[in-house]
Amino acid sequence: MNPDFVRAGPARHAFAGAVVFATALVFVSGAPRTAQAQLVTPRTVPVFQNQQFDILPSATAGLAGVSIALDDSLADPFVNPAKATRLRGGAFFTAPFRHRISGSRGGGRTLPVGGLASFGDWSIAGVFALQQLDRAGPMGFTQVISDRTATNQYLSLSLARRIGKGVSIGASGTFAGLGAVDGVDLLYAGSDHINQSGSSSDVRVGLTKEFTPNKTLEVILLHNQFLMTHDVHFRTWRFEPALRQSIVTERTDRNEDRTRIRGAHAEYTQPLGREGWRIGWLATVNQLSHPKIPNYVLQSIPRDPGSTLAFNAGIGLARVFGGSTFGVDLINEPMSSTTWADAAHDTAVVGGGIIPAGGKTVENSFRFANTMVRVGFGHEMPVSRDSSSMFGFQLGLGVYSINYKLGQTNNVQRTFREQRENWMEWTPTFGLALRTRSLQLRYNYSVSCSVSECITIGRGDVVTVTAPAPASTGGVIAAPSSALTFNGGTASTHKIWVSIPIR
Repeated sequence: MNPDFVRAGPARHAFAGAVVFATALVFVSGAPRTAQAQLVTPRTVPVFQNQQFDILPSATAGLAGVSIALDDSLADPFVNPAKATRLRGGAFFTAPFRHRISGSRGGGRTLPVGGLASFGDWSIAGVFALQQLDRAGPMGFTQVISDRTATNQYLSLSLARRIGKGVSIGASGTFAGLGAVDGVDLLYAGSDHINQSGSSSDVRVGLTKEFTPNKTLEVILLHNQFLMTHDVHFRTWRFEPALRQSIVTERTDRNEDRTRIRGAHAEYTQPLGREGWRIGWLATVNQLSHPKIPNYVLQSIPRDPGSTLAFNAGIGLARVFGGSTFGVDLINEPMSSTTWADAAHDTAVVGGGIIPAGGKTVENSFRFANTMVRVGFGHEMPVSRDSSSMFGFQLGLGVYSINYKLGQTNNVQRTFREQRENWMEWTPTFGLALRTRSLQLRYNYSVSCSVSECITIGRGDVVTVTAPAPASTGGVIAAPSSALTFNGGTASTHKIWVSIPIR
């Protein structure tokens, strides 16, 4: 499917550009799969969280998010705000979607609304989104309404300007008030109640340079912050023979989840031959600080701070021919993470010695080596004689090969152990689109499958490092105390996007 993207210079399909710009700036505490390149974060258990942040519509979502050598006319101007200057006009839009995680593990409904205006060399846009999450509840407990659902709010503002000689600059800020995040309830086994509260933010500056013929360089600098608090309530029963009755014991643990990310990202694309092919390269570096990491139940040893250094490098190939589009991305994601536990007080060491208060009692070292492949094909055809109305479809498949090694040093017991985890995640996608002079309408469907519930090849225990979108979570970086058997289930998403121009 041929994306409606207007490059620097005379506008092509001015209305198409306008609605595309509107959609591209739909906030999103997180963005579509095209934004995965800018934020690379660790996740060591198979919980699905990115779907709730995947609010921004994407022209390549049905192509599994292929984006390196293929313009994403809906998402690119938000992922890199400088690209907004390629588009013209104004529009109001809405982009409701629903996501669901199998086994009653979560899901929700989201309604974004927004608009844009473009004048001269300037472009500005804003959007507000309201989201209701269906929270995974503990088995055997009756939940009140406030425990079964949570409300999140998202706001985004963006400003861009063309400054001449093919150069454009832009800045964007996205902010979210979070009442819950998918998957958190699953990480505290045995709890009967969890109160979540927090926020996330993403601020970025982008620059694009258009060379001739059709060569593009883009650079992005970003700062991302995720802050959450989990008040986890546990209730246990034990039978007291002397009293001949059960004794109920209750406790509430407060866990904080804090991550700050600084990053830089660069892409370069150019034509390849004369048959409509394009080739592109990307590179990203992220430095993550984890001042506080929750003490999830699946690990036996608590951790306090940590840090992550993450990279990716990728190559993409795409071709637009007639009404058809084909694209493929290949991305490698190496990263390393270190977390540790601080001694609350002077701690005796086995065999003699003391670890002073504040010293490291346990040190965890993670080494990740992941590969992402995305392949997509789409076709668009006219449904009116003057080609003013177009209908199209998209098919795609994304595959993630995830591998990591954990080395854990226990300075109290004077022991060391290694643990290796690997798995593959499969994400088939499908999309439909209808474009007319007075309306754009899109539908996209995707499903992300865990090893045990989708395809059984590549089986291995479960660690995933899929990258979230802007202002998404900082990942889940828990050091498991034994081989993982966690079942993340299947996450599916249905999206509809409607845009009407301002004339």
